[in-house]
Amino acid sequence: MNPNNQNIAMVTGVPSLHAPFLHAPETSRSIFVTIFAAACIPLGAGVVFFGWRALFVAVLSVGGCVATESAYYRVTRTPALFGRMHAAVTGILLALTLPVSVPWYVPLAASVFAIIVGKAIFGGVGHFLWQPALVGRLAVTVIFAPPLFSVNLLSLPTWSLLAENRIIMGDAHNVKPESTYRHWSGTPAPAEADAFALRRPRSRLRELTMPTEHPPESIISTLRHMPPVWDLIRGSHGGGIGETCVIAILIAGLYLIYRNYVRALLPVMFILAAAVTVAIAPVRTGAGLAWQWFPIASEGFDVGFVYTAYHLACGELLLAGCLLAGEMTSRPVTAPAQAIFGIMCGAGAILLRLYLPIPIPAYAAVLICNTFTPLLDTTIQPWMFRRR
Repeated sequence: MNPNNQNIAMVTGVPSLHAPFLHAPETSRSIFVTIFAAACIPLGAGVVFFGWRALFVAVLSVGGCVATESAYYRVTRTPALFGRMHAAVTGILLALTLPVSVPWYVPLAASVFAIIVGKAIFGGVGHFLWQPALVGRLAVTVIFAPPLFSVNLLSLPTWSLLAENRIIMGDAHNVKPESTYRHWSGTPAPAEADAFALRRPRSRLRELTMPTEHPPESIISTLRHMPPVWDLIRGSHGGGIGETCVIAILIAGLYLIYRNYVRALLPVMFILAAAVTVAIAPVRTGAGLAWQWFPIASEGFDVGFVYTAYHLACGELLLAGCLLAGEMTSRPVTAPAQAIFGIMCGAGAILLRLYLPIPIPAYAAVLICNTFTPLLDTTIQPWMFRRR
């Protein structure tokens, strides 16, 4: 071994046989394993609040993605589909976006679309344009919606939540509406049931912009019907399996940032852009449904900050910003481009949530912005590529 290779070995801790190459401390498989482990954190919170059926949906989703990718590889022999760990990552991220009450065939159908349409037809890992898990989620949202089905399987009027004395082992399908429900802690399960049927907090906030039978009188009147803030932070409210627990999502996101798999700039700009958009986007209240600009100040800054915080803490916003938008292939490369990408995703997610009847606004915003990733990479290049 020559002296240069000896120096490389001393720095990296790995013997180098062919200068001037450095041995990377991680492989693609180890990166995918780490991302999979991070995604298990919000999945674990989902199992607590939605029971064993959340784990069942995750197993179907991961198994469907791995089986689909394996079958596609056997037919096409696409080299970038040889490894299975990325399929498992796609499956668990897909499961986090699904409600626990979906039938068994929904995660399987979503897995097929995620692997084939979202990844395989582009050439496999490192070549796709859109986040594969979100491609599968969008596909089943369209397929299993009316008029094909009498009930929208993925945009239900009420969502299951296990009672505090039924966590983990309760059956989320054994559900019953509870008109006296106010908060999760200390509220026993309904008679002969394990779970409550509750409205999603995000749907109440949308009443401030979308037409309803009973228009809200004010922002504060809407906030009075929202769950307690601690329920949103803890995750004890209706939503997708991995969408509800703010603590678990932030821990997973911070861990990926710590491992340098995601630049902190992207999720920070995502969340900041979403907060600014909520603060200034107009809402309609009162008998005349007059538009009110700058809701953060229209009824006092205290009410405005609470309104903004509820928007950030409920729905799929944080999951999209911390785990899904930062996918390595579908995001831009440079830091300035990622900042612009995060701003586009965060602002777009709030605008779609407030003014369009889209069941997955944050996911749709990420997919739309993924389309502009090549443009951002071409326009905002590293400084060394712009020199003569």
